[in-house]
Amino acid sequence: MVVELKKQEFDTFAKNHVHNNFQQSSSWAKFMEQDGWHAYFVGYKEKDEIICATLLLSHDTSILKKRYFYAPRGFLIDYKNEELVQNFTKDIISFIKSKNGISLKIDPYIPWFDRDRDGELQEGGRDNSSIVKLLEKIGFIHVGDDFTRNTVQPRWLYVIDTRGKELEELVSEMSDKTRQIIHRNEREGIHFRFLKNDELDSFVSIMKETSDKYHTLEYTKRFYEDLLSNFPQDQLKMAVVELHPKEAIATFEEQLKEVKENYYHDAFQESDNDNHDKEKTEQEDEIIRLEEKIKAYQIIFQEKGETILLGGYFMVLYGNEIIALHGGTFEEWKKLDASITLHYEMLKYAKENGFDLYNLYEISGNFDPKSPMYGSFLFKRNFGGKVVELVGEFDYVIHKNYYALFKKSFPNYYGIKTIRKEKL
Repeated sequence: MVVELKKQEFDTFAKNHVHNNFQQSSSWAKFMEQDGWHAYFVGYKEKDEIICATLLLSHDTSILKKRYFYAPRGFLIDYKNEELVQNFTKDIISFIKSKNGISLKIDPYIPWFDRDRDGELQEGGRDNSSIVKLLEKIGFIHVGDDFTRNTVQPRWLYVIDTRGKELEELVSEMSDKTRQIIHRNEREGIHFRFLKNDELDSFVSIMKETSDKYHTLEYTKRFYEDLLSNFPQDQLKMAVVELHPKEAIATFEEQLKEVKENYYHDAFQESDNDNHDKEKTEQEDEIIRLEEKIKAYQIIFQEKGETILLGGYFMVLYGNEIIALHGGTFEEWKKLDASITLHYEMLKYAKENGFDLYNLYEISGNFDPKSPMYGSFLFKRNFGGKVVELVGEFDYVIHKNYYALFKKSFPNYYGIKTIRKEKL
């Protein structure tokens, strides 16, 4: 039978499990408890060793005083061990019944198929359909198996695997344009850093504009304060990119000096060569471009100051991966493509600090160019990596009469997913 576990022993087991995810942690439990959820840590033990476990979150229905349960990104179990999964599920359901529960939702953090960067199935790749069939055999209902994004957590992700690759190789797998922008931004005064907790207002301002622009759920300052207060400091980071216009001006002035020197040197060289005239014209155009850049950045410096926040992302560093949860850039500075620098620097950070995966997070799974989220997919594909399709979401119905109420109530669990306001 399942036993309730101490938070510390659960965390030790969970963080080292092959299917680990930050939502299967006592930190996430504390965060959700502040939003009215109750947490249980349960599992199987053999000779005082945990062999499988899960965080269960429960929430009371407002009318019937029944409770629905959710194992976020759980269970933490060997899904290839059919007998273990069947027995554990049976005992979990008994535990839930004892707590007046009416249903259970799970969404295992397990890929369904192996896919490439374009979302195409990889020949000879992984196929975890047996896990889906097992859960259905046990009595779970497979839900959200489409492109509607009608699931509690994202089912489609875009992930870069850093294992066995040096940073140079990872960069070589990016698109040519992405590499060019990375190098350009390094020269033009765009810098990356982590905000301190007392700079939270700056990050919230980014998310406010992002929410207004894309009509997504607005995560308030309190949301991030609660996250930051409940997780260890090394597991959450606010990564931002900033423009230092004085540095950009100095770079452009140096470039302008070099171009002018070459231009005046070449002007004294006698030549009837057409290439010489073409090169001279190109140099003149470059001089004009750089002079315009300098003027523009001088105005920016005068109006905005020495440091300008361009955008940022909220990062979770847990287990073997870094997840880019939420973020955006200010529309005013979108043309600088600073988000490319941000993700490059985080990928470098992941590699330097021993993380196996850099998770660019949610995509729609609909690769039709007409899809409203296709642009987000294209942006992420430019970094290399691959599409990850998870096995999806499963409901175990204990009381059929209450299932409709359960499905209606569950959107109150926002978690970390990007939810469009018009769907609320």
